[in-house]
Amino acid sequence: MKESERKYLEDSSLKIVSRKDISPGEIITDKKIRYKRSSVPHAFMAQNASEQFPLISKSVIPADTPITPDMVNKPRVCIVVICRLKSTRLRRKALLPLNGIPSIERCLMNCLAVPNCDQVVLATSDLPEDQPLTNFTLDHKVRIVTGDPTNVPKRILQSAEATNADIVVRVTGDDPFISPEMLTYLIDQHINSGADFTHAKESTMGTVGDVITVEALRRLLQLLQHSEDLTYTEYLSFYFMNNPTLFNVNSIDIPDQWIFPDWRLTLDEAKDLELFEKIFKDLDVGKRPLYFEELKSFLLNNPKLMDINSGIKVKWLEDTSLINELNKATKFI
Repeated sequence: MKESERKYLEDSSLKIVSRKDISPGEIITDKKIRYKRSSVPHAFMAQNASEQFPLISKSVIPADTPITPDMVNKPRVCIVVICRLKSTRLRRKALLPLNGIPSIERCLMNCLAVPNCDQVVLATSDLPEDQPLTNFTLDHKVRIVTGDPTNVPKRILQSAEATNADIVVRVTGDDPFISPEMLTYLIDQHINSGADFTHAKESTMGTVGDVITVEALRRLLQLLQHSEDLTYTEYLSFYFMNNPTLFNVNSIDIPDQWIFPDWRLTLDEAKDLELFEKIFKDLDVGKRPLYFEELKSFLLNNPKLMDINSGIKVKWLEDTSLINELNKATKFI
């Protein structure tokens, strides 16, 4: 083999190139790349694809462009806990103690236990009534973001930008049993799919969140710019689910061993508080996260406990007129 031929083979080996135009902030998965001979020296080698990807694009990458390390980043993940103190059924429920620890702190501790998360944010409003929530930094492990009281996606985007996140996990502050295991699973599924929005088809109430790519969140906010009524942004998932031509939605199956559809583990009513206090006391959970596997084992051994709040209905799920209004209000086309 001539030296020139050897050099050609070395310089023109199989590299990773973009299969399609890729937007800034988009997750680049194996479905969005292919392999071509290229002389671009620093482009990712084809044989290393499984080790390197998925990645996040830093800028526009046109189709058929060799992808180099300076074009991409490893995805940064931020869990955003949305919480306010405006509840009427159970006043200031986020501050109510569960075995001596405020409910919102329980939620935040579980979020901090998610291993594939770079930052946890507590996102509340900038109204005086919500200022007590700004104290829950948990020894500065949790970042506090305050913003628009009604525009939930705007507050989430503020949180993402404050932490340089590429992917956000939306968690509601009334879920003291949010599951570190399930959030970990959802994040992995989201990143590997390259989706805009990932949610569980079926779950145990109060244990999961929604995963959103920040680039898709920005697109959603652009669509909402001319909307006069932001009342329904609290029901953020409807905007993604009802616009499948605008957003890539990833509906996944949670492992069966984590699904208990008859369990109610979200804090809204006095009976919820009664049940949750008993769980945390009987398990003697102090200042530590409570993993779902431990909770599941306890509740399966004490099945009558779930009778305490079994009669409570989820009001918005029972309200057909509200669901119809939500579906109508959250469709863009």
